[in-house]
Amino acid sequence: MSSPLSEIQNLYERYVKWVSGNPSSLADVELTVKWLSYFVAGKINNSSAVSELVYSLSNLLVFFNDRIIEKAHKNVTEEGSALGRHLKMLLTTLEYCEVFIELSAHKIWGTRGRWFFIAVIQIVKCIGRLALTLYCRNTKIVHNPPIPVLDRKNVQAANPSENTSFRDNLSEDSSGIVLKRSGRVMRKVNFSPPLTSRTWKPPTIGNRTNQPVAYGGKFLGPAEMLYIVKPIVHLASMRRFGIKSWTSYIVALALDSASLQMYYKKREVLSKEQRVELSRRCVAMLLYLLRSPFYDRYTKNKIASVLNGIGNNVPLTGTVTRFILSYIPHWQETYFYMWST
Repeated sequence: MSSPLSEIQNLYERYVKWVSGNPSSLADVELTVKWLSYFVAGKINNSSAVSELVYSLSNLLVFFNDRIIEKAHKNVTEEGSALGRHLKMLLTTLEYCEVFIELSAHKIWGTRGRWFFIAVIQIVKCIGRLALTLYCRNTKIVHNPPIPVLDRKNVQAANPSENTSFRDNLSEDSSGIVLKRSGRVMRKVNFSPPLTSRTWKPPTIGNRTNQPVAYGGKFLGPAEMLYIVKPIVHLASMRRFGIKSWTSYIVALALDSASLQMYYKKREVLSKEQRVELSRRCVAMLLYLLRSPFYDRYTKNKIASVLNGIGNNVPLTGTVTRFILSYIPHWQETYFYMWST
């Protein structure tokens, strides 16, 4: 019994060593696995569930490899508590697997089972996001996914403490630098105020002090709460008014718009990462063009006419446009939910 286990352990250790030593080479393998999910669709029975399984596994593979690279290069940011880290991992895993879970539930238990799992997943995600924003003081705006894909090109194998000091010293927000040997904080020359207006307070290093906004401010709390509870409110309105009801559509659109408007009123006090997430949410508003009932009444015919025009007038594009047209109904029904952002 010990021999197979030791072989598996040795194989895993070799895999970890290879992944940690070749972060850039992994991208080709992971991209190949991800594209495999698109080629599987329509080729075999139950292709929707199988292709979504392959796609989910490819995302989980990237997520797993990112954690190996982080640990190997000691690049894990210790923001918040261990609870916050575990919550982010749970929410990220659900984000990658939720569509596969819904499709599998629909295949096994039918429509009622599918909607039951949809409700359970969205309730768990809502509770997890609320816990992150309420109890993890470093989480002001929950990203989607909560743990983003690692930027492997910028991963360095140098001493982590030196990397941290170097990044802090180069930070645009930093008014001081940390000396490597003594750890003493020195003010930068270009941040020195005039002699008459000096306060003689210690300079700030990176984002350690004098953050512009702490969570729990007058606008951050309500704005983020609206965004977090929107999926639950939308599901409740769908149950009350119907799946393709204009009322449900307008309720979700109003909640998203109100949240974004509250954020943009105080956009200048947000950090760079928060602004990036806010921009992503603004771009995600375009998905309302592809969601029912707006899609059924307006967008569907427009997309079909554009693709048909391209296929009929541009050489060598007919096969591609026909493929896209045949799969648009499936993609629209499967992915463009009001609660998937």
